[in-house]
Amino acid sequence: MRKLKVFGITVLLGAVFAVVFVESNWLLAAIIGALLVVTLWIFVHAYPHDIAPPADRRHENTQRRRARMNSN
Repeated sequence: MRKLKVFGITVLLGAVFAVVFVESNWLLAAIIGALLVVTLWIFVHAYPHDIAPPADRRHENTQRRRARMNSN
């Protein structure tokens, strides 16, 4: 399945899971459950790809600088 489809299904399941445990105000529980799943998706899928450790960035910069020096 595509990531967007899996994301939608898990958000829906998070909303349903939250609604199962409450006795009143189902709409608020569904919203909170969906937002919790969105937060988990951000940490699991987006966050690791967003930043690189400083050592990796320094190494990449060194490689770029050496490539520029060797091409001249």
